Parts: sequence; structure tokens; C-alpha cells
Amino acid sequence: MSKFFYKGTPMKKPAHSSPGFETNKTVRLGTDKAPAQLSVQTEERKQELIGVFEENGWASIITVDATQEENVRDLDILMARKETASATTTKQANRNDPCPCGSGKKYKKCCGQ
Repeated sequence: MSKFFYKGTPMKKPAHSSPGFETNKTVRLGTDKAPAQLSVQTEERKQELIGVFEENGWASIITVDATQEENVRDLDILMARKETASATTTKQANRNDPCPCGSGKKYKKCCGQ
């Protein structure tokens, strides 16, 4: 006798409406889908900001309105993100490279232990 007992028809798999991998990402500021929105008071300031945005490859919507105060909060956010994203890393010597301490030995025999 088998240890698996058959009790009627097996249940069907449920139909899942959503895929297993979610692709809903948040939209980043400064892209075409979410451009930075700024308001300035003069046309000269607008041209200056357009130059900054084109230099960095960001999308923006800049309005000129002399009655409102200047709103460049989105630019401040983008500039802060740019400063933190450009971190540099120092290259560590490989095992068979000369040791950076200047002893003339291989890194694995000197400081790599």
C-alpha cells in the first residue's frame, strides 16, 4: 500500500494577477519623467540655471516670475546628490604587486599578511 493517499481531484493553482518581480521604481529628480521645477525672478538667472542643468544632464522646468521669490530647492537637492555620488576609491595593491610602503617586497610578503 502506498503512503500517499489520493483524495479526489487535486486543487488547481490560483491565478496570480501580479508578477513575482516588482518593477515599480521611484522616479529620480532631474529626469524626463520628474524634471526639477524652479522659479526665478529674472531671465538672466534662468539662462544661468539652464547652463548648469545642461552641463549635468538634468531635466528642468524653469519659470520666470518677478512677483514670486526665487525657488531653487530642487537644484540644491540635485547638487547635494551630485557631491555625494562622486566618491573616489583608492586602489589597493594586488598580491603580487610591489608593496606601496616602498620596501621592495611583494605586497603578499610585506603588508598583505
